[in-house]
Amino acid sequence: MTRSPGLSALTRRRFATPRSAALVIIALTAFAAFVIAAAPRALVGVVRAEVAHQVSDMPAISRDLSASLIGSPALGSANDPEVIGGWDEGAEDVFGAVGQLLADNRASLEPALAPLVGEAQFAAYAQDLRVDPESLPPQAPISIVQLFAEPAMQSSVELVDGGWPEPWTGTGPVEIVLSQVAASTMQWPVGEVRSAPPSTRVTSVDDWLEGAVEIQLVGTVTAIDPDADRWAHLPTSLIATVFDDGNRRPTATSVAWVHPESWAQIVPALRAELQAWYPVDGGAALGAEPVELLSALRAATSTSVPVDETGQLRVRFQSEIVDVLSTALSRANSASAILAVAAVGPLAVSVSLVVLAAALMIRRRRADLSLMSARGAPLARLRRLLFGEGLILGIPAAILAAIGAIAVTPNDAGPLPTLLAVAVGVVPGVALAFTLRPALLERGRADLDAPVRSKAVRIAEAVVLLLAAVAVVQLFLRGIGSATDGIDPLVVAAPLLATVAVALIVVRLHPIPIAAALRVARRGRGVVGLVGAARNLRDSAAGTTAVLAMLVAVAIAVFSSLVLATVDRGAVVAAQRDVGGDIRLAGPYFDDDMIDSMRAVEGVDDAVGVLRGDYVTVAGPDGRESVQVTVTDVDTLAAVQRGMVGALPAGLITPASDPVQIVESSVLAADLGEGQTTFVTSPVDVVGTLDRVLGLTGSEKFVLMDRADYAALTGFGFFPRTVMIDVAPGADAAAIADELGDLVGSAHSTRILEESTAEIQASPAVSALRFVLLSALAVAVALSVVALLLVAGVSRDARSRVIALLRSMGLDRPRSRGVVAWEFVPLGVTALVGGVVLGALLPLLVVTSIDLRPFTGGGGQPSIAVDPVLSGTLIAVVVVALALAVVGGVASARTTSMATVLRTEED
Repeated sequence: MTRSPGLSALTRRRFATPRSAALVIIALTAFAAFVIAAAPRALVGVVRAEVAHQVSDMPAISRDLSASLIGSPALGSANDPEVIGGWDEGAEDVFGAVGQLLADNRASLEPALAPLVGEAQFAAYAQDLRVDPESLPPQAPISIVQLFAEPAMQSSVELVDGGWPEPWTGTGPVEIVLSQVAASTMQWPVGEVRSAPPSTRVTSVDDWLEGAVEIQLVGTVTAIDPDADRWAHLPTSLIATVFDDGNRRPTATSVAWVHPESWAQIVPALRAELQAWYPVDGGAALGAEPVELLSALRAATSTSVPVDETGQLRVRFQSEIVDVLSTALSRANSASAILAVAAVGPLAVSVSLVVLAAALMIRRRRADLSLMSARGAPLARLRRLLFGEGLILGIPAAILAAIGAIAVTPNDAGPLPTLLAVAVGVVPGVALAFTLRPALLERGRADLDAPVRSKAVRIAEAVVLLLAAVAVVQLFLRGIGSATDGIDPLVVAAPLLATVAVALIVVRLHPIPIAAALRVARRGRGVVGLVGAARNLRDSAAGTTAVLAMLVAVAIAVFSSLVLATVDRGAVVAAQRDVGGDIRLAGPYFDDDMIDSMRAVEGVDDAVGVLRGDYVTVAGPDGRESVQVTVTDVDTLAAVQRGMVGALPAGLITPASDPVQIVESSVLAADLGEGQTTFVTSPVDVVGTLDRVLGLTGSEKFVLMDRADYAALTGFGFFPRTVMIDVAPGADAAAIADELGDLVGSAHSTRILEESTAEIQASPAVSALRFVLLSALAVAVALSVVALLLVAGVSRDARSRVIALLRSMGLDRPRSRGVVAWEFVPLGVTALVGGVVLGALLPLLVVTSIDLRPFTGGGGQPSIAVDPVLSGTLIAVVVVALALAVVGGVASARTTSMATVLRTEED
């Protein structure tokens, strides 16, 4: 007597029928759940990493919250002893009140900003004071000092020679210390007393009443940490800035530290300035919520802060971090929106493939289900049984995938993504339950006539097409949304609906060429084309899902290539806006001899200086504005910036014209209007507009003119502090920059176009964009392969019946494979055509709805860029992969043996 199998054996047998479909359902459910749970958390990480990347790369002078005040706050002590911790002796009674108010302001910062902001630092300057020795050597510069006091001088510098300054007694010279470099530049030995000329504008402090100002250098110092960020806020502390225009004796300017108590006595006599700043830790921005941080920064920079107890003296702290953070947040959010658009396609395909795998399971179990139905099991009970089985397959996989997503993505995006990921586990149950239809429980032939769509299917398709049209039109009408507001659901829904709509249209158009091929085959003598085309028309099981999967793969290839080309082009444009040439040098004054020396460096094609001149009044028909003049050799600037987006066109300005020709900024031109324009009092001819001068930052309102015209109208000289370099093709820009730096010698900054482009392309947002787009392409190709294999499994019964009958009539094996190929090849061709159309449509939706200006450094919304090499490569990879998948589908489309089919078929 045969022993009945146990529960465990029956369970294994049930879930192993068919095993491949069950494994596909588990894998796809886990994939969808993982993406849904991990993607929002990963995008939060991308936003934070982009913000931290941009902020941490900023120099301290731009990143820190800083403010300046012309005037001297009232002196007084602090209420909190912690405020004066580490201060020099005598500083408490002088700067304590200011320190207390700044500490109170830091304590009032919003929680999102407070952890990033360090304790307030500040220093007080006096006006420039020229001091001369009794005898000035012929080669020595004129010495100009700014008496300078801070509460913790001895914590920042250390003595090299001499001693620390003592408090001024009210008579005699004021004791100072200089940096060792400044003292050497000024040729001022320790112990020497220098005095100010009688013309010094000093009011009244004891012996200073008559202008007899004497200053004695009692020591020289050097910075304990020369690389500390604080020195960026005190630029003349460690060195003496030398100005030499070649027409008179050079001047050397530096600060001179005095004792805090000395400052209290002399500050009434001199015009004073307070410089204060809060250090900002850029690296700490990685753990901050970017939107809250931006809001807190805007709050901190929009209100003034009192620096005396009366509240009359107030300062407003500013930081370029606000603009940088806004740009970084916009770039990250734009990248996130693009990634969401790229991700919805594979997600939709994976869910569709779960439904297709469920259909395969139902077809494999049709005999068992038909038997159960014949023995009285109602359809509702069978569906409940299948629903429970689907839950057993889907829920554990979804839970494990959600746990894995949480483990690999540490950033928190709230509970909703995790709940949605777990809910994906219900999809297999629903798919299994509703795939079972009464018609599947009956013995019948599904391939005798062309399929007829039910009314419900036609209504559903019409609704999808209508929703897609409405979403796309709404997207075009609405235009570009704000990049700082997060992902707009419409930006994601419209491409998803468009993808499904294109797939439906392609599927409905797919039979047209097949029907034409069938008509041609009927007039011929071959059996392969006739049977293959007829089967393709009559038995279109799983066609929509397979076309959707392959269509999405091709579309993502086209979409990825266009978006990556656009972003890479945007990085180049942004770098051009920042640098303005192959190399940009900024720092000291560059005279004509220095610029000529730069041109003589090997590998340099040309160099041009750019001067930010004085503010002048420009008047037009609609008003007048005080704007800064940008001065350069216009012909050379056009040559250096040739080929750059937004550069000055060659020949736009003709120097020495009558009247003088100028270029206005676009904003200024809109405010002043078109018509007669005057520059100061002279009429000028406005020959064009520019959004900005590449390589320069500043106000949106400016005028650009040639150096010769500037000298003729204003009488001022040309001493630029910015030089832009054109590097010869093939030359090493980094090596040339090093050589130019050695040539300049003094402190300066250097920007290289290639490095600036690489920095933008290496930002977390752009890197994530590139990684996810290419990953989505790989996933889409893999899903296409799965779809083809599932199609082979779903249509196996009908295929086996036809092939068995034809084999019994003498059809050989190669031609039987040709019949099978007709099942897959048209699907691939249809998906390729539809995918190219969809791939070209999606970037248009992106450009219409997503702000890409953060990738290009501002200006107008960039147009779609095409990289033929990248597009051709990605499309070729997808086509080859799909071709291999089709070959694999044909090879794997095994048929049931001829004997089995002929024995089981009643007809």
